[in-house]
Amino acid sequence: MMEILSMNLQVTDILDINDEKIKEFISLKQSLHDDKYVVVESKNVFKKLFKTDIKIHKIFTNNEGLEFINNNYNNIDFPIYTASNSIMKKIVGHTIHQGMMALIDKPSYIDFNKIQGNIVVLNSLTSPENVGSIVRSCAAFNIDTIIIDEKTCSPYIRRCIRVSTGNIFNIQVYKSSNLKDDLLKLQNQDYKVLSTANSSNAVSLHRYSFPQKSAIVIGNEGHGIQKEILDLSDDIIKIDIDEDVTSLNAAIATSLVLYQMQTT
Repeated sequence: MMEILSMNLQVTDILDINDEKIKEFISLKQSLHDDKYVVVESKNVFKKLFKTDIKIHKIFTNNEGLEFINNNYNNIDFPIYTASNSIMKKIVGHTIHQGMMALIDKPSYIDFNKIQGNIVVLNSLTSPENVGSIVRSCAAFNIDTIIIDEKTCSPYIRRCIRVSTGNIFNIQVYKSSNLKDDLLKLQNQDYKVLSTANSSNAVSLHRYSFPQKSAIVIGNEGHGIQKEILDLSDDIIKIDIDEDVTSLNAAIATSLVLYQMQTT
């Protein structure tokens, strides 16, 4: 059924959860073969999305979301599908998507020569929650660019975007195929590579003076930073914690380092 709403949105009412028009929204799992598009969800993500020029292909929402879309987005040139809350609740992850989902073009990685400002470098981080949280902290502390290696979870997958609350749309991402070589190139551009690790030669974070151009490396959740990356680092920084605690969560550690960098 097609109707024109008084708020000037043209929507199609979905009556069957198996309708082909909404097939992309049914599962939280993103297709491994889908390199062009991604599903994003929740009002917080939409607020960030609507401030970008990222192509939106379709939106699926409950009736409560229509007013928000009408009030926050101009020049709508994509189909909008709506359904009752009873149908929405049949979709996996209902409490997560909050009744608002969109199919969009997946953002592109930047070229190396577009890297700018202070950088956070993710070395083999595999947790979407950690990567999404780190993205959010980077946006909070004015980091312009994130570098990921080939073993790191893409910040453009559905779960990472959700955890970042859409802040990934405000940050550039460079994907490195050879992290060691790229860090050496950054050092040739006067960047200092700073690794975070609880090693004997590390400098305590609260005593460290950050250089003007910093590339802060965050290591894998279980194994830390690769040895070849530690070996080329200009400095190694540690967060002083109780000796009975082996390490902090990668996302929490990143937030502490970025806060300290901003205040020194």
